[in-house]
Amino acid sequence: MLKENTVITLHPEDMFRLHAILLDELDEDRDTAPDFLAAVIKKKADAASKPHCRPVFELERGKTPEFITDRLDAEKGRCNKSGGSI
Repeated sequence: MLKENTVITLHPEDMFRLHAILLDELDEDRDTAPDFLAAVIKKKADAASKPHCRPVFELERGKTPEFITDRLDAEKGRCNKSGGSI
């Protein structure tokens, strides 16, 4: 599941390279652009979009966080299938 917003940080040289690719300024970037996008941008975007711990203040007040309800549902499923408690 994708988060609503994903933020990545780029080093200045990576930012320059990305701008060059997007503006098609450098001829040599045409051949290496897919490699750069996969190695730098996709890698950072994938890492940033993975689930992370959320501070308590980001959780909705009065609502059980989804990761807890998912865990409880999974526990119930294991209890019901085996016929006993875990």
